[in-house]
Amino acid sequence: MKKVNDYRPPIIEFTAESRQVPNSLGEFESDDDARLFMAQNLLAIQTKLTATRKIDAMEKQLLREQYVGELEDELPVYRNAYRDAVSHLEAAKKLEKDAKEMVNASLNKIQQLADEVNDGKTEIELDSATTWEVVHNGKKFYYTYMDGSIKLAKVTDVPSYEVDDLISTSEKNGQYFAKLMEVEVSEVG
Repeated sequence: MKKVNDYRPPIIEFTAESRQVPNSLGEFESDDDARLFMAQNLLAIQTKLTATRKIDAMEKQLLREQYVGELEDELPVYRNAYRDAVSHLEAAKKLEKDAKEMVNASLNKIQQLADEVNDGKTEIELDSATTWEVVHNGKKFYYTYMDGSIKLAKVTDVPSYEVDDLISTSEKNGQYFAKLMEVEVSEVG
């Protein structure tokens, strides 16, 4: 309990209780008489001690006034400060969350770009006027005219549902590629 401005009640009543010894050893006119009594009757050592005592009606009233003042004057100020702090904290959390999302988005973009660099590949849209699909041996070969020549741009498998429709086209293409491969072999050899 907090002391009330060095106030000392007229009668001090301690909270300590025991069934083994009395609560009071008598009344004395001075502290010298009390020391003499203790020295003559008991083996006791003088000591410094902080003990707990009961508060009186005046102290209760003074404490009530203090906590009413605290309740009415101080607490509203602290609550407002707390609300402001919570509001600022929430705003800071939102700013932090937004900033973190931006950092993560940037890191993801950097990773995608780095992956593209490491892969060494990217996609290109080809002009349909200069790009052709050629079927041969169960595959689709895509050629495009670019930089002065017709270049192979992509290879995919022919889906099973298209195989029957493309057999005749594939035969014609096969004959051309066989002829082309004979020319290349004869040029190399």
